Amino acid sequence: MDNYKLLQLNNYIKNHRIKFFGLWLLSVLNKRYLAIQLDPVLACNLRCKMCYFTDDAFVKKNMKGIFSAENLENVANVIFKNALKLQIGCAAEPTLFKHNTELIKIAKTHNVPYISMVTNGNLLDKNDVADFAHAGLDEFILSMHGVTKTTYEDLMDKGVYEKFHAVLQSITEQKISNPKLKLRINYTFNQDNFHELKDFFNVFGKYAIDIIQLRPIDKIGETTYHNFSLKNIEEDYFEISNFLKEEAQKRNITLLYPQSIFRNETKSLKVKTPNDSSYLVPYTYCYVSPKFFWKDDFQWQNETFSDWKQRNHWNAKLLKNIFVSKKALDETNRNMLNYSVDIN
Repeated sequence: MDNYKLLQLNNYIKNHRIKFFGLWLLSVLNKRYLAIQLDPVLACNLRCKMCYFTDDAFVKKNMKGIFSAENLENVANVIFKNALKLQIGCAAEPTLFKHNTELIKIAKTHNVPYISMVTNGNLLDKNDVADFAHAGLDEFILSMHGVTKTTYEDLMDKGVYEKFHAVLQSITEQKISNPKLKLRINYTFNQDNFHELKDFFNVFGKYAIDIIQLRPIDKIGETTYHNFSLKNIEEDYFEISNFLKEEAQKRNITLLYPQSIFRNETKSLKVKTPNDSSYLVPYTYCYVSPKFFWKDDFQWQNETFSDWKQRNHWNAKLLKNIFVSKKALDETNRNMLNYSVDIN
């Protein structure tokens, strides 16, 4: 399954009624349509300056908990049957969890079509890369906030630039024996690290990167970094994003990026683009952690996803949304798919 072609298809289909009809049909037939974002542990080894892990009070209150190895199969039995994708790691660092290989194998046993891991990479070694790949991981997604060593280690506090390069090299080598394994880079940019992207391929072009996502900074908590404005780079964004698009095309790299970064910063720090209608997100984006299981009333220890759907008249809600206006849907729109998908 090509997860990025599905994202591209979502961008192509502008009519929300068609989207909800398709989702309703999948749900009625009890098929796969959930994108599960699973944090097996709520902790991080870095203190990236754009992240809420720099807020000690928030971390102390919210970022605690870990799934036991015994709980993994229970979680899988509840919801993996309906998973179109499993992403290990979302709001924390998954490589602090000691049972990721087992988790990947369980997902494969349940025939989850696509399994990815989001990580800063600083705790991965060559053996981890090989173990995860052989277990069935489809994609490593590595987060980075700087092209140069100085910027990378400043914004990714406690991160080691050389270690990051070593992990990229290990994944590149692993792809020789596992050609279906994908390597994705998530680059969160602000006014201070954006222009470094002009040198991205000079520094990282030797690695077997398949996907790059450009992510505009967003306020996700009380962070050490405070400059959330993108005003000073709005004009340069078109030049540099077009340069990256051209380079990605030459290298057969899929690029995910906002077409522009203009936003009304007095109202929202979310970037608005023609493809920002994430109306399906509240119905497909399933976040799971030791402290939370997607919906407040989901009693995952005692019921399956099918049980929960029946108890909440889920299919009827999806059917109703076919006839709801876009204006009404905007109230629940999380605006997460605010980028174009250029597949090369």
